[in-house]
Amino acid sequence: MTGTAEELAASHPRRELEEMAEKLGIGTIGIGNKVSLAEAIIKAKEEASAKEMPKPKVEVKAQVKPAFGKKGVLAKRADMDNKAKVMQKGVEEIQKSFNAQIKENEKAVARIGSGIEQQIKANEKAAAKMEMGVKALNKSMEEKTDVLQKGVEEIQKSFNAQMKENEKAVAKIGSGVSELQNEMGNYTKDFYYG
Repeated sequence: MTGTAEELAASHPRRELEEMAEKLGIGTIGIGNKVSLAEAIIKAKEEASAKEMPKPKVEVKAQVKPAFGKKGVLAKRADMDNKAKVMQKGVEEIQKSFNAQIKENEKAVARIGSGIEQQIKANEKAAAKMEMGVKALNKSMEEKTDVLQKGVEEIQKSFNAQMKENEKAVAKIGSGVSELQNEMGNYTKDFYYG
């Protein structure tokens, strides 16, 4: 394969590298950075192309297994070989099952990661909406406070004007009372001293 791991890492985002690795059967859990992931991909592709290369043909001669009896060292050896083959198959099956489970776990982790990213985005949108709502509420409160302030000022002006009017009316009443008292005094003088 041409190119280095650094070039592969530089030319692809991590998600694409993870998808390539998944297609090649590489587990991505535990691979910390993009370059390490790219190295694993290059190695897997080289191994895959080596397997695809034609192998030289080797003549296989039929082997004749000697007939062993049911007793003796050779019989025990043959029995042990058979048990070892059965165990080897069992180990291979367990390994296959384990690898399949790792792949399923990696897919589940990827889905969980995607779900977390979506939740983070949804939370960010909700926070932005809340911030806009708070700003709008603050603006509305400021506008209402301005209107209320103007109303208080108008009431204060009206109240001050009314107080002046009342003071003028009281002064007129006081003046009228003084005049009335003077008239009464004159009337009394005229009545008695006439």
